[in-house]
Amino acid sequence: MVLTPAALANRLETFVFDTTRNRIEFATTKNIYPRGKLIENPTRLVIDLPGAEYKGATVRRTIGKAVQAVRVGKVDENTTRLVVEFAPSLTIDDSEQLQLKAMSSTSHWSVQLPQSVSKSSLNTPAPMVWPTNGIITAAFGWRIHPITGQRRMHKGIDIGAPTGAPILAADDGIVSYAEWDDGGYGNLVEITHNDGGRTLYAHTNRILVRKGQRVRQGQLIAEVGSTGRSTGPHLHFEVQPDGKHATNPMAFLPNRYIVFDVAAR
Repeated sequence: MVLTPAALANRLETFVFDTTRNRIEFATTKNIYPRGKLIENPTRLVIDLPGAEYKGATVRRTIGKAVQAVRVGKVDENTTRLVVEFAPSLTIDDSEQLQLKAMSSTSHWSVQLPQSVSKSSLNTPAPMVWPTNGIITAAFGWRIHPITGQRRMHKGIDIGAPTGAPILAADDGIVSYAEWDDGGYGNLVEITHNDGGRTLYAHTNRILVRKGQRVRQGQLIAEVGSTGRSTGPHLHFEVQPDGKHATNPMAFLPNRYIVFDVAAR
């Protein structure tokens, strides 16, 4: 996917399909207002963003039974489109209207899906647990850094949550680092797991464990904060299966979120 330079980017931060809340959330830049419509045969929800010139190939994520897939691409040079593809057998009653609404501001939007949309196919086993509850604000992969404006590899996922929200150990292990990091992570906790892999928990407000301490999966280890190189309270969660190289954490977590990171010009 092509990321345009910061000076030219009309950033669509992240499309997130939150399966626990049964809704889609996304952000736009100023003066871009989404338009949504429902199309039958087959049933699909289409959200257009006029004025957002998407650059890159169409991105598609296979999901499950009722919501079969979600894809992001472009209609023309000036319009970005998000399409939610439902199963052909799914019917949406008039009483179950889809709701597209602004959230905290007119640049943060959500679409509430009908209760008839089943999420049972998303509850697949996973080796780790979610380290905190919140909204994914940045996915794993290349992006324009929000502070430096440079194109950099984002080695984890960012989960936006209030300052002081609990951070849990994603799996059993021993705390191998629990102090300030000068490289931009701020207050950082690192856990080395039984298989030699590592997980990192960055930008924390307060560290609640010490180096050498053994922790169990789901144990409280820190609090969400905005320390180090950060623009607001969130958890940067990173997974290194071999103890050195970062991999997309979504592959190790329960399928709670379906995430798209896109940029438009």
